[in-house]
Parts: sequence; C-alpha cells; structure tokens
Amino acid sequence: MMKYGLIGKTLVHSYSKEIHEALGKYEYNLFSLTEKEMPEFINARDFNGLNVTIPYKKAVMSLCDEISPLAKDIGSVNTLYWKSSGSGKDEYRLIGHNTDYEGFLYAAKRAGISFSDKTILILGTGGTSLTVCKAVSDNNASQIYIASRSATANRQKAQQTFLSCPIQQLTYKDLPDIAFDIDVIINTTPVGTYPHNLQSIIHLADFPRCHSVIDVIYNPFKTRLILEAEKAGLKFSNGLPMLVAQATAAAGYFLGMPGTFEKENERIISQLQKQIRNIILIGMPGSGKSTIGKLLSEQTGRTFIDMDQEIEKNEGMSVSELFDFFGEEYFRNREKETAERLGKKHGLIIATGGGTVLNPLNVDALRQNGIIIHIKRPVDCLPTNGRPLSKSKAALYKMETKRLPIYRAAADITFDNSESCSAYQLKKRLQRELNL
Repeated sequence: MMKYGLIGKTLVHSYSKEIHEALGKYEYNLFSLTEKEMPEFINARDFNGLNVTIPYKKAVMSLCDEISPLAKDIGSVNTLYWKSSGSGKDEYRLIGHNTDYEGFLYAAKRAGISFSDKTILILGTGGTSLTVCKAVSDNNASQIYIASRSATANRQKAQQTFLSCPIQQLTYKDLPDIAFDIDVIINTTPVGTYPHNLQSIIHLADFPRCHSVIDVIYNPFKTRLILEAEKAGLKFSNGLPMLVAQATAAAGYFLGMPGTFEKENERIISQLQKQIRNIILIGMPGSGKSTIGKLLSEQTGRTFIDMDQEIEKNEGMSVSELFDFFGEEYFRNREKETAERLGKKHGLIIATGGGTVLNPLNVDALRQNGIIIHIKRPVDCLPTNGRPLSKSKAALYKMETKRLPIYRAAADITFDNSESCSAYQLKKRLQRELNL
C-alpha cells in the first residue's frame, strides 16, 4: 500500500489532507509524531512521499540521503521523496527538498507582486523567513530587511546564502527608521494565526510607500495585516495559495513528475475557499437577513447562525429585554464578543444584528473569514414590532440615513430583497461572482 502524508507535532488545523487528496492520485494522512518518534518513522522508510512541517523541517535533513541545493541554501526541508540511485540495482535514495519556495513565488505571481528592484521587509526569522529571503533575492530584490525581536537569529546564515542582495537585520523597534523605504512587506511570523486572530506586529499606515503585502498565514483567511492592505487598495496575498502550490509541487516530486500538478492550483484554492469562508448577512432590522440565511443554509448545507438569537441564548433573555434591563452599551459588548467568536469559525452563514457593523472592530472580526452581503429592503417594508431601536417608521428612516453608508462600505455585495428576488438567486449570484 502506498503511504503519503504529513509529519509534524501538532496537525489539528492542517488542510494538507484535503489538498493532496483533491488531486485524486493517492490517499494522504497526517502523522503527529514526538521528537523520539520522528526519526524512527523516517528511518523505517515505510513511505512513498512525505511533507514535513514544524518542528521537524531542520531535524529531518540529517536523515536524508541527499539534500537538494535549494533546500541546502534555505536550511530546511518540507518534502521527502525517493529518487533512483542510477546504479541499475533498483535502489532509491531519500531526497530532501523544499517546495515552500515554489509555493511562495506562485502566491506572489498570482497577486501580481514583483520583487525586482524593490526594497523588501520580511517580518520574522524562522525557517519560512529564510525561504522567502532566498525567493525575493533570486528575483532581484534591491534590498532586504529582516525584522525580529532580537535581530540576531539567522543573520549569519542569510548573509552567507544570499550574497547577491544586501540584507540587514533589525529589531521591530528599529522599523520607523526604514518605514519610508519599504515597497513590499512579507509576514512570516505566526502573529495573527488562529486562535490569536486580528493581532499584528505592524500597522501599514506607518509604511506609506508600501504597495504590496504577503502574509503566509492562511487561518484566518485574512489577518489584520491583510485587512489593512485590502482597505488601503494594495496588492496582497494570504498564505492559502502558497500552501496549495507547495503541496501540488510536492505531489509532482512524489510521483516523479515535477511541475505536473500546478494547473490544479486554482481549482483547489477555490475548493478550499468555499470550505473556509463564511457568508455574512448585514442590513437594517427586518430586512430579511435571518429568512434568507435559513434558506441559504437549506440550499448549501452550511450551518446558519443568527447573532441576535445566539446572544439571547447565552444571556437567557430577548434582545428587547437586554436593552430594557441593561442598556444598549451592555448589548453592544455582548454583540462584539459574539462577532469575535463566530468570526474565527469557517463555513457558516451568519445573520448579524442591524447595528452590528456600526463597530468597525465587528466588521473586521466578521470579514477575516467572511464575504459580507448587504441585504437591502425598502424602509416601508420593514417591520417595527419587537425592535428596540426602530419602533416607528420615522425612527427607521432616520436609522437608514445613518446606517446605509456604513452598510455600503462594509459590503462586498448588495442584494435587493424584493418580492422578485429569492435566496436561490442570491446563491446563484454568490456562485457566479465569488465562486461560493
């Protein structure tokens, strides 16, 4: 039986199995190994091909028969495959290679990001940082800055390996000194990764010349850094294209057909986006968010969650009662907590309260994994019963005047909820425009 898979220590949130099995060429499994188990597993040589993730990308190098020149330069391996020794005795050697390099360059190209003659800032000094450093150096970057807390790790290695491009290490505290020189920012740190969503080392507003951002994180779909890049109209890429492209590149080496599966990248990226992204419904109270959300849930198989109902369940009273007993500020705090919690999840349909998007932090929390859809309905068609802030048509008109610009700014799509429209039509539009 052919054995392919990923070895690492903690693999709970890995998408590797879905990516490799989407190629339809082999079964792929996840092997969580301790430091003691890892060398025993490799030395048993009972596998056809393996990917390697933290913390073993360096440790496996001594267990290989041969390391590719690229992996030697980078100093880490993420792919193990077999290659004929050429002796004619049907003997094979275990090769250690690094396809993160190929994956990173694919993500950059896909986003239209160039490194030629650019000044690059790389955040972090781990193994991925060295991979990125080599990739941008090989693609004619003019200057590379590598920022970390201490500015010492990997300095000697980088200087030895990438002599063609000036490299300078510095601390995060030193960043203001070079902020006006930076063209491209690349985050290789885990800061902002689930469950510590929406954290960031820097703010893009401090780098006025920056025009492109890459964050190798893929969970959440959009980190704080990517959200800022999107708002500023910059070119950007999250880590999902890199993840997929390095995996399909590895598959090519596993099967002795390098480069064969690159054409599958976009199909698999699209497949994972459908799995990861939430559908977020915003709009005026009574605009039909919950009704449409439930119908979409029936048609797509996604779980539907109504934020107001979620708050009511947790608090043990209705929204109107929460307003009456504790006031609006108390309710908005519970709403913020709910947005933060649900925004970290994947594959949901979430109907927000009418005022959820008034807090920009809620918008970011929901946007990080979501597509935001504004459900629009004429004010004359909106109900007023049981609505603590919209008990009359006059109050509704006043509310719409204030909120409509906020809904429009937050939305990726606006959907008119009239008698001639339906949840089915919204589903078809999502498939057509967003491939969801």
